[in-house]
Amino acid sequence: MRKLTNVLILISLLALMSCSKQGPIFEHYMKFDKGNWDRFNKVVFNVPIDKPGESYDITLVLKPDSSFMYDAMPVYVIMNTPAGEERMKDVRIKVKDGGRIVGDSEEPSLTIKTPLWKSLPFSDKGMLIISIENMIPKIQTPGVKELGIIVEHSASK
Repeated sequence: MRKLTNVLILISLLALMSCSKQGPIFEHYMKFDKGNWDRFNKVVFNVPIDKPGESYDITLVLKPDSSFMYDAMPVYVIMNTPAGEERMKDVRIKVKDGGRIVGDSEEPSLTIKTPLWKSLPFSDKGMLIISIENMIPKIQTPGVKELGIIVEHSASK
């Protein structure tokens, strides 16, 4: 009986601990046909912001494969906030170092996470629109399997 009580307490504690970890409020990925990102195919993410006044971390995620031939993936990011503010940013995602792809190895692909904004507060409720443009001066960029955005509540307040 005592063992059963201890097991139930342990299970309850584990369930409580797993509930307290807060995951992303938004995580979405765009898959590219045949692993090619067309130069003029702008990727747009619509992120609902339901809790104004809170701070958010926004991360760009690139999933390349071994056919990606550049050392970096330059992108142009435009963010339109629910309040109407527009922010723009040139981002250079480092993909290769010494010819080897960098990033976290997640079978069957690699994942490169690049922070875009940290502890960013939004004053209004509504839709956050993030547009990402491929800045490589070729019609197609082979080796880009997916591009994504992760929005999380900021850990630092």
